[in-house]
Order: sequence, then structure tokens, then C-alpha cells
Amino acid sequence: MPKRQNSKASEPSSEKAKIAAVSGKGSTDQPSKPVSMDIDGDANMGEFEDAYDDEIEEEDMVERNEDSDGVEMIGDDDDEEEESEEVAEKTRQVYLPGDQLGEGETLQVDNSAYHMLHNMSVHWPCLSFDFVPDSLGNSRSAFPHTMYAVAGTQAERSYQNQVLLLKWSQLHRTIHDDMDDEDKDDDINDLDEDPILETKTLRHQGGVNRVRVLQSHQSPLAATWADTGKVHIWDIKQLMNTFDTPGAQVPTSAQQPMFTVASHGRTEGYAMDWNADGRLLTGDCNSQIYLTTRRNDSFVADRTAFKGHTASVEDIQWSPEEASVFATCSVDQTIKIWDVRAKNRNYALEVPNAHDSDINVISWNRKTRYLLASGGENGDFKVWDMRKWTDSNGRSTPAAEFKWHKSAITSIEWCPTDESVLAVSGADDQITLWDLAVELDAEEEARHRDAMVGSDGARRDVPAQLLFIHQGQSQIKELHWHPQIPGALASTAASGFNIFKTISV
Repeated sequence: MPKRQNSKASEPSSEKAKIAAVSGKGSTDQPSKPVSMDIDGDANMGEFEDAYDDEIEEEDMVERNEDSDGVEMIGDDDDEEEESEEVAEKTRQVYLPGDQLGEGETLQVDNSAYHMLHNMSVHWPCLSFDFVPDSLGNSRSAFPHTMYAVAGTQAERSYQNQVLLLKWSQLHRTIHDDMDDEDKDDDINDLDEDPILETKTLRHQGGVNRVRVLQSHQSPLAATWADTGKVHIWDIKQLMNTFDTPGAQVPTSAQQPMFTVASHGRTEGYAMDWNADGRLLTGDCNSQIYLTTRRNDSFVADRTAFKGHTASVEDIQWSPEEASVFATCSVDQTIKIWDVRAKNRNYALEVPNAHDSDINVISWNRKTRYLLASGGENGDFKVWDMRKWTDSNGRSTPAAEFKWHKSAITSIEWCPTDESVLAVSGADDQITLWDLAVELDAEEEARHRDAMVGSDGARRDVPAQLLFIHQGQSQIKELHWHPQIPGALASTAASGFNIFKTISV
């Protein structure tokens, strides 16, 4: 969480200078030559930001004096330094979004709130990304970490877009003053070992609206929703293997989409999700939903749409329990439950007026499978118990509802290892972590209210379920929990990627 302290106004960070504005989206100025791959990666793609700026660390010097008897005396600098630190600590306050900064005040990250925090700048912003499963083991906790991901760009010109295959390695623990001496000793020698970014790039026809990866280490597939109305499916196994197999040859066939879904015509979309068996659902801005089925080494795209929404389909999620069931949300403010076996291609259940605005995103809880979370354009998010959608009067009634974010919810996802923990991002440049299992009794509630008081003495309304607020990115678009590193998250924004793990989860 950020802290604030009195300081001089700082210059804009170098990271912001590297951000390219998104413009020319949907341009028809595209090359006619086939998609190709830069096997050696793109040197201009991006880089990790060095949190320490390679500064030379000077040893602390202790000034010594001699008294009249020649006895060596330690100076008073240590005492003065301790006093100044105490004063600084008293003036330092935890910042919450909406707090007013005083003249000369700036925000500083509190590194003690993170086990790990890394920033990666990008040449072109990415609306979407997804993790790629690896063979390094599940539930791993030892630092440094390694992660693999696929992302897609929103370049200035349509023909400049790329699919980015990423390997993030040497992701070390964040060093801070509040660490135990033992942990600090273990990591202090790693300060000069910056994170390593390796990339492979594929040319992509049009901007990438969304990326989803089939979560299979043996046969990972990536799907990209293009703003041209096409959905491209890529076999990325051989491409990802080149990160760890120097000199590996990649056949030409792996450098192009193995299949392109043309069911949506020229209508673009954002909703997309893989079933574990290789079936792919895609929903577009004209309310149409299509199923694409894997058949051996190829795919078959349906031409008959699932119909029921009256406006853009914004998100799709397969059920984690029933292989034929999926959920959707829409600009028409409804959530619908479908079964692909239905011959009429219509929905089976509906939550009418689930939000008072467009519904942007949904997430199906993988551990408590009757819970579904949804996020709206007006900044609220809700949790639904699918065993009971409505109250006795037939009104849509969520199991929980929160209005913390001040702008549209852009991404929402249940933690894969903790059934009650939820991550939410908003257009207000916040990522929030929530534990919905937190319930306070009257005494605890009173203590919580008393603790949430600002510097002006005003009481702040902070839900007890709010665990953590992560800031520092602008125009956050999507977040994901890493499926094999408990508590680790990554997020993409106009300002690049953040990769982090908090002390809260």
C-alpha cells in the first residue's frame, strides 16, 4: 500500500516516458504478407524497471571525537538520526484513495507490504494477457520466481501489433528495512541481480482485445480476440520451449495461427474463455456467442450463435464443475447461465438487472463453485450465490455487494488457492484484494471504525473485508493470479506490467 510523506515535488518517472499512446485502433492499414515471428525477441518490446537505479551504496560513517583526556568518543549523529527518523515516522501516514495530498506531499510505495514487487515497462500497452502453465511445480514459494505469459498489444497502427510471449525470471523478494535479519541476509546479495525479461514476438493482424491461454502444460494453446473481428488460435508449445532450449528450431507452421475463427464476421469482441477440453467460447459486441470445438489437431467453428443478450457480451466463464455450462455478462445489465447442449441455443437462467450499469467482467469461483463475482461500469462489484439468485419477491439479490472503486471495474478474479479471496481492478487506477470471509462482531467493528480516521479527524468508511490496495499503474486493464505461485499476481495497464505478491495473501 502506498504511504505519503512530505517531500519536494518529483519529476515524472522514466516509465511514463516510455508509454506509447493508443491511437489508430482498427486501422485497415495492414500488411498483406503472412504472419511471422521474431524468434530472437523484440529488443524494443519493454524492460524491467530497476528499483534501485544501480546506485552505489556507501557505508555508514561514524564520526569520532576525542575529549580532553584523549578518550575516543562516538558523536551525536546517531542520536540525531534516530530523532529525525522518529519525526518522519510520525508525519508519515497511510494513504487511501480520495485523501487529499498537502503541498509538497508525494506518494511513496511501502515495500514492507510486499513480498515481491516488480515493474515492467512496455513499448505498446497491452489490454490483456494470460499466464502459461509451466513444469516448475505447483504451490511453489521459494524465491526467485519464474513466470511465463502471453500478451497482445494495442499499437498505434494496426500492422504494428504483436502477440508477446514472455518469460519473467529472477523475480526476487523485495528488500525493505522491516525484514527479519535472516531473510535480509539471504537476499541482500541479490540486489544487483535485476529481473530478466525474455520475449518472443508474433505479428498480429489488428489490435489484441483479449488473450486467453488453455491451461495445459502438455498442449498450451493461446487465443487472441482481434479488433478485426477474427479470433486466432495459436499452438504455443514449441514457441515457449525456445525459452529454455537454446538453439531450438521452430517450424514455420508454429509461427502462424493454427486456426482462425471467422464466425463473428467483422464484429469485434472481448468475451472469451477456454474449457479444459479445448472448446472455446467467444462473445462479440453484437450480442452473439459462438462455440469453437477442437477436433484432433484442428478446430470446427459453429455458425449458429447462442442468442439471448440484447447488447454487447462483455465476458464469458465456463463452469468449473459442469463441462457443458457457462456464464455470460453483458451491457444489457444481465448475467445469464447457458448449456451448450440446448438445441434452441438459448439461455437457461438469468439474473435480470444484476447491476445498474453495464456489466464488464465476471469470475466463477473454482473452489466454492456456486459463487460468481461480477463487476460493473459504475464501480460496484457483487458476489452471487447461484443456488439463490433472487429474494422472495423475485428481485435479484447478491450475497455480497461493495462500492469501493470510483470508476468502472475492469477485471475481477477469485484467488485459485483461497476460496474467499478476490482481486478487483478499476479504471480508478486501483487493484484491491478482498477477503469475503471476514466478519466482525460489534466490538471488533467499533475498533475497526475507530482505526479508520484520517489526518483531518474525519472517519473513513473502509470495509473490513478490504485487505489491500495496490496502486502505481495508470489505466489498469486486467489482472490474473498466477496458477502455480500462491498469492502472486500480475496486472497490465497503459503504464506497463506489475508483478507482485503482497503480505496479505
